[in-house]
Amino acid sequence: MEGYNHYIRVNEDGIVVHGFSSAFEEPKEGDILIAENGPRHFHLVWPEPLINERGQYRYKWVDGERIERSQEELDAEWAARPPAPPSDSEKIAQLESDKLTLMESMAELYEMVLALQNTGAEQA
Repeated sequence: MEGYNHYIRVNEDGIVVHGFSSAFEEPKEGDILIAENGPRHFHLVWPEPLINERGQYRYKWVDGERIERSQEELDAEWAARPPAPPSDSEKIAQLESDKLTLMESMAELYEMVLALQNTGAEQA
């Protein structure tokens, strides 16, 4: 039985973003061979999860070695992420608030128009 090669893929910052075995995927240009003639599944070669509980990549590849990213690095990356888009219920609440504000503005405008009409009628 032939063994399988195991690879990782890193992004432009050297962060490991994918790991796989040649049993299931063909390597692309730039993928890094980390083990030859290994078992069928990647997780048997690299048992630690590639991502943490927040969905962040846990490792970087530096000078041919796997380095775990520091908590400070992960926290800085997390803080720099754009805010999550509002949920449907948040959007509805904002629309209801905007509608109420618009209705109040229209009522004030209507009262101003009535006041102007009354002032004009009194002068005539």
